[in-house]
Amino acid sequence: MRILQLSSHTTLLPIHGGKLRSHHIGRVIEREPGFNLRRLALTHRSPDDLDDPREPIVDIGRSPYWGSDSFCKYGVRAHYFSEFLFSAAVLETPDILAEFNKRVCDAAPDLIILEHPWTWPLLARLEKVQSGIVPLVYSSQNVEINIKRSILDRECIEFSSELRNEVLDEIEALERGLVAHAAGVVACTASDGAVFSEWGARRVVVAPNGGAQRDRELLIDLLPRPIEPWHAYALVVGSAHPPNISGFLDLVVPFLPLLQPNQRIVVAGDAGLAIRNRLEERGLSTIIRDRLIVLGRVDGFTLDCVIANAQVIMVPILYGGGSNVKTAEALLSGRPVLATGHAMRGFDDFHHLPGLTIADDAAGFGEAMLDALALPFPASSVDHAAVAPLLWESTIAPFVALLRGIDQERQSRQGSATFAVEEGGHRP
Repeated sequence: MRILQLSSHTTLLPIHGGKLRSHHIGRVIEREPGFNLRRLALTHRSPDDLDDPREPIVDIGRSPYWGSDSFCKYGVRAHYFSEFLFSAAVLETPDILAEFNKRVCDAAPDLIILEHPWTWPLLARLEKVQSGIVPLVYSSQNVEINIKRSILDRECIEFSSELRNEVLDEIEALERGLVAHAAGVVACTASDGAVFSEWGARRVVVAPNGGAQRDRELLIDLLPRPIEPWHAYALVVGSAHPPNISGFLDLVVPFLPLLQPNQRIVVAGDAGLAIRNRLEERGLSTIIRDRLIVLGRVDGFTLDCVIANAQVIMVPILYGGGSNVKTAEALLSGRPVLATGHAMRGFDDFHHLPGLTIADDAAGFGEAMLDALALPFPASSVDHAAVAPLLWESTIAPFVALLRGIDQERQSRQGSATFAVEEGGHRP
């Protein structure tokens, strides 16, 4: 079965949780016998993206849409839902639309996996997709309408009520239309799956986020600058996704003044830069000095080093949908973990793991952080049998089973049709 994995970001070189999930879904599926996986990314090309024939990139950054009145009406708020506008950018740029159509046609898919819902309006225009000849599997990472609504509410984003409601209504209609059409929907958590079932999904499977297990013992005492050997530090890893930033500000920042001279908070990933900027905007630069180390985006080796030497790994998240890849990676690390109950969504079976502390309010979280930093450096400890279900090969197994079932149905019909791009007369 020829499978096209279509993403609104690249997947070969993952640098945040969303890309990691898509990357490992593709990696696991392409190793399955009987599956021939191809990838396609429709996104803004960045210097970090690989120029690799395994994943052609349709670069929407060259569309004039991004400077048009249609886009500019959203102002700075467009940052929070820019992927929702991807299809509009393509539809207003004929040469990019033609390139997208050709890439899909060249892949000749028997089935399409759609990572995130944002490019559904483009696929829905293709006759073979509309008719179901080429079935579609929606690989969700959360219930998008819920997370977008939460971000707009929790981050206190100024938005005219008319435009806000227009955007949210369109996102919900897009997502519901995709769920109703898809041959199958993959959810990260059971609660997300229940929402999709309520919306009328034909099949729903839950494939939680996972992680990879690494032996980091040889990296003890190997530290990137400016971390020093005498530092006892708590580590946070995250992208600039709003829940990562606001959770840190609410749960960690109030306790920065209580750190001892040898104690630090280290942040790896783009979240750290955003956190530092927020604190500086609030005039809190003094509490950052000698307390907060912002590494920014780091390579895999550096990340392994900071994980291996962390006194505790923290996942301070208070809201959001789906589940958190960084939670799975922290639980697999063998280091002590401090997480909120919300960060543990989708990981209910792992609350018993040794070294895990769950705290939901600022006082409890901050006190647990200070207690962990005051202890002697703990040796790594992993119960391999207990965490085996967290490995990507295990978590993605229900996804693979779904594809097998759809493939069997496909083979029981008249066989695979030749895929050609034919635009239908309606859109979702």
